[in-house]
Amino acid sequence: MAELWVRMEELFPNLWVSVNGLPSLTNGKFETWSRKLSDLTMDDFGKAFANLEQHIEASVQRKEKVYPPSYAEFKGHIKGLAYDAITAQQARQSDTTPLMITKELSAEEREYGTQQAAALRGLFG
Repeated sequence: MAELWVRMEELFPNLWVSVNGLPSLTNGKFETWSRKLSDLTMDDFGKAFANLEQHIEASVQRKEKVYPPSYAEFKGHIKGLAYDAITAQQARQSDTTPLMITKELSAEEREYGTQQAAALRGLFG
């Protein structure tokens, strides 16, 4: 993960480290990025960086300011869609589980939800 920090600092000189700090186990942002990106393969990292660099180049050509991505936006760059607002939000929401709008609940999950709703009604009803 420290290699990611070095690469980001190359893409966003001075800005990356000033926003995210140095890569260390006492840095909360470094720890969060490490945890959230732990499931990515080397191929995923390659795709994300290639798409991120294309995004930077396109933004510079349009004379737009370029800021470092969040971990969710970085994950979105694997598919080349990180700066689509909906895709970035889905990347955040579906980091560990499918989005609720696309997930079919199992019978156990539905029963658990019904029990929790009944318990809440008992508290507030």
